Amino acid sequence: MKATWNERYQNSTYQYGINPNDFLSEQLQGLQPGRILVPAAGEGRDMVYAAKLGWEAHGFDLSEQGEAKAIKLARDQQVNIHFKCMDAFKINYPLESFDVIALSFFHLPPDLRKAFHQRCVTWLKPGGRIILEGFNKSQLGKTSGGPKQVDWLFSSQELAEDFKGLTVQINEEKDRLLDEGLLHQGIASVIQFTAIN
Repeated sequence: MKATWNERYQNSTYQYGINPNDFLSEQLQGLQPGRILVPAAGEGRDMVYAAKLGWEAHGFDLSEQGEAKAIKLARDQQVNIHFKCMDAFKINYPLESFDVIALSFFHLPPDLRKAFHQRCVTWLKPGGRIILEGFNKSQLGKTSGGPKQVDWLFSSQELAEDFKGLTVQINEEKDRLLDEGLLHQGIASVIQFTAIN
């Protein structure tokens, strides 16, 4: 997987653009900045956006190419980010570390997905929130991005189960237009999810 993502990110063009995921952007509006974690941060667009809003932005990705581009983007936009190049199952943070964990199109095999989502819950402060957007199972066959295996795609029932114990605010499957760099373009079947610890 690391080689795949390094190859994808080696081009100087930002594959998913330099603007944040717009669902995340919308959900951060009005929140008091604190500490945010962006797993699978890729080329850094969501981290840099949060830092520009005053958040202490932490993130990780297994791609060294992604890390280099994230650091460059942060430097270009004159903000500081805390980026670690590490696998999702080797990274660790203290319990109750973050006010927000932002998961933008981070898909894992089903046996790993639930375990990782439950780890995210342990990293949330009391009152902290999960903000997630990903592809739902109706995305299979569409050309606007996402995994090609249906069991890697989300359903509202799976996310409700993964984050059981949190207070769910939004858990909606919908079709919408994506315009995120080169690789997320066109009508997509997504799920938007938020929940509070």
